[in-house]
This record gives sequence, structure tokens and C-alpha cells, in this order.
Amino acid sequence: MDTFSIVFVCTGNRFRSPLAEAFVRRLTLGLPVTTDSYGTLDVGRAPALREAVEIAQACGVDLSLHRTRQVGQSSLADVDLLIGFEQAHVRLAVVDGDAPRSRSFTLGEFVRLLPTVEIAEQGRVVERAREIVHKLDNFRATAARASVSDETPDPFGGAWNTYRATAADIRESSILLAAALFGATNTRGLPPVPTRRNRQIGFWRR
Repeated sequence: MDTFSIVFVCTGNRFRSPLAEAFVRRLTLGLPVTTDSYGTLDVGRAPALREAVEIAQACGVDLSLHRTRQVGQSSLADVDLLIGFEQAHVRLAVVDGDAPRSRSFTLGEFVRLLPTVEIAEQGRVVERAREIVHKLDNFRATAARASVSDETPDPFGGAWNTYRATAADIRESSILLAAALFGATNTRGLPPVPTRRNRQIGFWRR
């Protein structure tokens, strides 16, 4: 069965990329889509950050079994879409992971470019998604170059509100990506990131 593969890359593979992978996987349940994630740093087989696990749980997804992997451990040459959170992630995935440059974007860049392409209503899911990625790559040749504004900063070491805001941005971008590429618009299985955290029990409140 032909499937559309998405790989997310951040620095440690402990917060941004595992959350995005889990969010998109939940949004595309039942569709021919595979998701994966890596980091650019070698941190062994570390778990997701506690903050990522707690936020994921509040959003209905499970990161308790996640363990980090580094770019370069597997070839990314055949990936249909490579999403980094900083330009450095994309560059390293292309150089060390063999990811195709034409199919590699930062998350912010990808979402920014989406309104520029006409999305066909009909067509097979995988073929349509690949055509959209191809159109976005063609358009960015004449669009504004990717900049720092297209990056999603690493919240590591920041306040809880920083983690929450970053996760909320990733969730929103994941929804836009899944809707545009696959027509997946049902978000009931992915509740919003809660706005407050109960410090005593470690869970989030809406």
C-alpha cells in the first residue's frame, strides 16, 4: 500500500518533534500516512521531556514510550515530507540524513506557504499530498525566503507557559498541515492544549 511519510526533526527529539509526530498521527488515523521523528543531537535513547508527556496526555496522545533517535541513524532519502522547527534542523537532515531538499521545510515555512497553493478537492490522498508539497517547493523559489520568523524556538529550560505556548503552536500547525495535505479536519480526538497546570498532580487544566 502506498503511504505518505512525514518526518519531524528538532534538536533533542524530546519535545517539539515527538509532539508534532503524535499530533499528526492522531489527526490522520485511518489514512495512508506514516509519521516519525528525530533529533539533531545524540542524547542516547532518552524519553520525551516530562512536559511533553504531560501535555501529550492532556491532548489525548501518549508519549510515555517515546525514545529519542538521531538524524543519520536511518536514511531519509525517500521521505515525502521533512519538517524541521529551525532552519538548522532542515539543513542537517538534508546533509546527514539525505532528506530531499525539495521536500524539506521548517514547520513555520510550510504553514506560511500553504495559502499560496490551490488544493484539489479530488484525487487520491497520497498523490494529492505529494502534489501539494511539489507546488509549495516550486512556489518558495519566488516567495520570501525562509527566515527566523518561520522557526519554532526550543522551549527547553523555559517556564511552563513557554512549553504550553510552544505545544499550542505545534498543535495548531499540525491541524493546518493535516487538513491541507489529507483533508483531515476532525480534531475531536486531539483536545486543545490546556491553559493551566495543576502543579500538585502534574496534569493540565482547561
